[in-house]
Amino acid sequence: MEQGGWWLWLLLLVGIQLAGGQCPEQCQCVRTAQVECSGAGITVVPSPIPANAMTLQIINTRITELGDASFGNASLLIGLRIEKNNLSRISPGAFQYLPDLRYLSLASNKLQELPVQVFEPLDKLESLLLSSNQILRVEPSHFAHLSNLRELQLHGNNLQELKEGLFDQLTSLTKLNLARNNIDRLPPRAFERLARLQVLRLYENRLRQIPVGAFDGLPELQELGLHQNQLETLSPELFLHNGNLQKLYLSNNLLATLPSGIFLPLRALTKITLHVNRLRDISPGAFGPMPDLRELWLYENELSTLPTAVFSNLTQLQLLVLSKNRLRSLAPGAFQGLGELLELSLHSNALRRLDAQALEGLPKLQNISLHHNQLQALPRGLFGATPMLRHLQLHSNALEYLPAGIFSPLATLREVKLHNNSWRCDEGILPLWRWLENNPHKVGETPPLCAQPPALRDTPIARLPRDQLLVPQSPSASPHPSTPRRHCRRAPGRSLRWGCRFPLERRRKRRRGAGGG
Repeated sequence: MEQGGWWLWLLLLVGIQLAGGQCPEQCQCVRTAQVECSGAGITVVPSPIPANAMTLQIINTRITELGDASFGNASLLIGLRIEKNNLSRISPGAFQYLPDLRYLSLASNKLQELPVQVFEPLDKLESLLLSSNQILRVEPSHFAHLSNLRELQLHGNNLQELKEGLFDQLTSLTKLNLARNNIDRLPPRAFERLARLQVLRLYENRLRQIPVGAFDGLPELQELGLHQNQLETLSPELFLHNGNLQKLYLSNNLLATLPSGIFLPLRALTKITLHVNRLRDISPGAFGPMPDLRELWLYENELSTLPTAVFSNLTQLQLLVLSKNRLRSLAPGAFQGLGELLELSLHSNALRRLDAQALEGLPKLQNISLHHNQLQALPRGLFGATPMLRHLQLHSNALEYLPAGIFSPLATLREVKLHNNSWRCDEGILPLWRWLENNPHKVGETPPLCAQPPALRDTPIARLPRDQLLVPQSPSASPHPSTPRRHCRRAPGRSLRWGCRFPLERRRKRRRGAGGG
């Protein structure tokens, strides 16, 4: 018999043996050497566990305790999942007969305490999942014999502190999750022995500061989650030794400034989140060259200005989100260097005006959101440097008119949102009226409506007859100050027609007529 066939026969034999009566009651032996037990009727660890079982799952039961002899006859187990039970107590010797165990999950139970030596027999363990319990503390002795451990999940517990040297023996660790606890401080050298660590998650804790040098011993770190803490400041040298970092999450903190040069060592960064902080300014040297960074999230901060070329090193950036800040203006050159940018979000700021060169340097820009600002007018050449623009959100501003030809450079434009503005429907609206007449399909389902004069309020601009457009009521309000004033009234019997008279012109005509007698 060929080796492959012999191996398959052995697997089949084991499967038949497990399925042929050796499965514990209320369990299933669905695959070779795999036992699965679940159900509210299970209140103790099922037995006997088949001696040749290699994986055991006990899920959604009413088990409350693991005793010393719970797995005494299952010494071949390499994987053990005990999840979503009522488990609240583990005896110190619960795992003493499982010397080959590689994977242990005790997640989603009701554990508050762990016996100090409970994991001591598991020196081959590679993954330990203790997440979503109620664990109050862990000691260095819990992990003293787990030098082969690669993954440790402790998120979703009630940890308040990390002891000095807690992880010192976990020299093979590549993934450590401490998120969603109540940790308010980090020991300065908590992670210094974790030279192989690639993922460190500390989000949703109560951290106010990170000790200087806290991450110096993590040269292989690729992902760092610090979001949803209470961080107020960051040391300029915090990431000095983390040149392999690819993902950095700093959102939902209390950061007010970014020290100059803080991100300079992070050339491998592909994602960084800084949204929902209190950033008032960004120093020009904050971002160094990051050739792989594609997205930058800065929304919901307190930025009021952007320095010239502040993002110039982010040459491959494709998405820049600056919405919900306090930006009042954009300096020419603010987006210098962003030649690959595809989407720019500036909505929900305090922008009143834009310089004609505000969007220079964005030749590939496809989407820009400027809605919910205070824009009163736009310069004619604003979009001259963005020929690839497809989607433009200008709604919910204070725009009264648009310059003639403002959209002419945008051959690929698909959608412009213009509703909820202060459109003044007199002859100054003619450029927009003409554009709407030629592009009715580009304004979406909500068309722009007249806001002034009162008699035309809420009238769709596109439906106005050309001869209905009014000359402004006063020179100060007119985009054409040289146009003579006229007094207009609604023509009797017609709801959308206006009769106008020019009193000054008529007086002049009368005077000229009288003089020529």
